[in-house]
Amino acid sequence: MAGAALKQHVPFGFTDGQLETLKWLALASMFLDHFGRHLMGWPQDSWVFAGGRFAFPLFALVLGVNLAREGDRATRAGRTALRLAGWCVVSVLPSIWARGDPQMVNVLGTLSLGAALCWTLASPAPVALRLLVCAASAVAAWWMEFGIGGVFLVPAVWLLCTRPDPGTAIVAASLLFATAWLNGQFGGWPAFACTVGALAVAALVRALPVSMQRWRYLFYAGYPIHLALIGWLKHAG
Repeated sequence: MAGAALKQHVPFGFTDGQLETLKWLALASMFLDHFGRHLMGWPQDSWVFAGGRFAFPLFALVLGVNLAREGDRATRAGRTALRLAGWCVVSVLPSIWARGDPQMVNVLGTLSLGAALCWTLASPAPVALRLLVCAASAVAAWWMEFGIGGVFLVPAVWLLCTRPDPGTAIVAASLLFATAWLNGQFGGWPAFACTVGALAVAALVRALPVSMQRWRYLFYAGYPIHLALIGWLKHAG
């Protein structure tokens, strides 16, 4: 019964199927970007890069909402952070194969640190330990895709779900715009607009009776697999 109740209550009024739809849309956006740029050679100021900017805000939204569900939030966040970190390590070599020598740790690392920060907010662990994890995550964020704004966007969504107030909303919006500004440095105004436009995508999906089947490990396994495929196609040619 507890598991059924957990599934029925989703923050922000999303259904499980709508969250899964957002995840699929984010995956499609990411695949468009990666195949377009790393395989087809489109530049960062192209429409494929801009279209790929929908992905991260949607991933951060889905992760933050799922971690904010009722139940043992600390255990859920800690388990998710470790799982994302593990798949981040698995994805390192496929990422290098597909991209060359990336200067930043892949997005799974960004999401892992975001989940770790959610753990610091939910955990009853000693304050000193939680502050240490928070400080370490903030430092590591400088070497992650989407930077410190991207890492902190996940706990901002978590806070907006668990303790909604105008101040939290302003913080979350500021972090989204910081991420959009960073994307805009590489892809110009189209990249900025698509990053912010992820909010409109989420609102549209929430308003429609859409639903997708959940494939629990699709995101985790799909990330290194699609990069390995890109790397194989590049080197096979």
